[in-house]
Amino acid sequence: MNVSRRTFLVSTGSALTALLAACGTKTEEKTTDEAATTETTEGAEAASSYEVTFGATVTDAGQYVDRMMVDFGDGEISGLDESTFTVTMTSTVDYGEAKGQPYAYYDATAPLQVVKTEVDGGKATIYFNQAQAPTLTWLAEGRNYPAILGFTVEQAGELTLKTKDGRELPITAEYTAAATSYKDLEDAEVSAFEDVQDEINYRFHKGTNDKLIVWFHGNGEGDFPTKDTNNNIAQILANRGGAAWVSKEAQAVFGDASVMAFQAPNMWYFAVKDGLLEPCYNEIRKVIADNGINADEVYVSGCSAGGFMTTRMLIAYPDLFKAAMINCPALDAANARSETEDANPTDEDLKKLVDSKTAIWLVQGETDSSVDPELCSKRIWSIITEGMDVTQTNHDGAEGIASGFTTIETADGKYKISLYQTFDLAEVEGISGEKRQGGKIKCAEDYNMDGTFEEVKYNDHWSWVFTLRNNPEDANGTHIWEWALNA
Repeated sequence: MNVSRRTFLVSTGSALTALLAACGTKTEEKTTDEAATTETTEGAEAASSYEVTFGATVTDAGQYVDRMMVDFGDGEISGLDESTFTVTMTSTVDYGEAKGQPYAYYDATAPLQVVKTEVDGGKATIYFNQAQAPTLTWLAEGRNYPAILGFTVEQAGELTLKTKDGRELPITAEYTAAATSYKDLEDAEVSAFEDVQDEINYRFHKGTNDKLIVWFHGNGEGDFPTKDTNNNIAQILANRGGAAWVSKEAQAVFGDASVMAFQAPNMWYFAVKDGLLEPCYNEIRKVIADNGINADEVYVSGCSAGGFMTTRMLIAYPDLFKAAMINCPALDAANARSETEDANPTDEDLKKLVDSKTAIWLVQGETDSSVDPELCSKRIWSIITEGMDVTQTNHDGAEGIASGFTTIETADGKYKISLYQTFDLAEVEGISGEKRQGGKIKCAEDYNMDGTFEEVKYNDHWSWVFTLRNNPEDANGTHIWEWALNA
């Protein structure tokens, strides 16, 4: 794995400015200028309270609070280290049967682990481990949903503010935090998207060039059947499915492309049953028309249920997309989840993809604990490449901390499939009750932000992580994003 492509984007910003209070002894004999000088040099104290702000980053595992910013005013802060502050966060469920209850899968008693600190004059940034404080809750109803957040900040060590005129003011203060949700957190990638309410809601990033990337999320990021939450954000926060396309890495390939990240009003498995395909198509066409998009520069990607939806869109609209990056497409779950017999595309449906202009790159784990590769990506692959010559290339993982993979491709490069090595295999039960193998994928992460990547294992269904880090490559060393751009 090319770990240099897996850099996390951490942006720091200025916090609210706290005022320094000063007091001094003045005599009536002093002039106005003398009094002012005495007031700023004698008996001065730092403020007794400061307001802090927080930032977050969308990681491969979702958005996590990963930094706190404090602005102590003009001057230079000293004494700050990993033990200066003790910060805890609460997470409260905000929807469903557990609304109002503490999030059961989060330990609010554990202080956030400080991994490093930075000082820029009077501005301090305290960084937390990126795998500790999620901004989403997983509901019993089977959806990701934003949490109500709360923060407590205590100063455990003394700080000193050296002012511009040379005074050294000790700081022992109280700290308040106004952040209560993801909306209050500094996250440049999330802020790049606006909320668009339509027949099918979506988040939209308006780019500066003529390209458009469409993302279809997995089943856990949809809205509820009544479409009554209109959160329209889980598809950005739950993983890098939306955020990846506005990252610096993606912009180095696609430029500042526009991005649409749809949110299903229930499940993408209802694409046929509830008529979701045409509204998505109409909204894509409207974005193309309204934003100067080149209709020949529209790309699509989706994972799991979104991989199913991507496949369905390609069948229905064969000339809409230039290239499709399809991750673990959950074809085998479609009929069961939709309780219909026609959600899963037929072999004849899939054969229509060959007549499409769209180039296709499929990505999945060799095993997948959620959807069966044989019935999903491998099924699509075998149908669209029937009778074609293909070549196979094996790629190693990076120093044991990332899954290796095999890429198979057609001679013309239009169709490719990458299958990732999986580990810790054990028996799992499939959608239809069948017994098969499932396990983990290896990824390289730097959640403690020390500049060294470490092994993290995820469920082997999470193969979208690799696509969203531009990891799959072909025999020529071309990675999936560059392939899509030049398809």
